[in-house]
Amino acid sequence: MPINSAVAETLRELRQEKGISQEMLAEAIDSHQVYISEIENGKKIPSLPVLYKTAHFFNLSLSEFTALIEAKMN
Repeated sequence: MPINSAVAETLRELRQEKGISQEMLAEAIDSHQVYISEIENGKKIPSLPVLYKTAHFFNLSLSEFTALIEAKMN
C-alpha cells in the first residue's frame, strides 16, 4: 500500500473509532477540515507537526502512530 493510502486509512480509522468528525479533529490539532479531508482521501501527506499533534490527540507517541501507518504499508 502506498504511504499516502496508509496514512489516509490509519487516520480515518482512528478518527472513526473515537467517533469524531473531521471538523472536530481539525479544531483539536489547529488545522482545517479541508486539510484533514485531503489527507484522508490520500491527496496530501501531513507535515511532521500535524503528524505529531494528531498522534498526541489520539494518545499515541509519534513512533506508535507511524508504526500503525507502516504496518499498513507492509
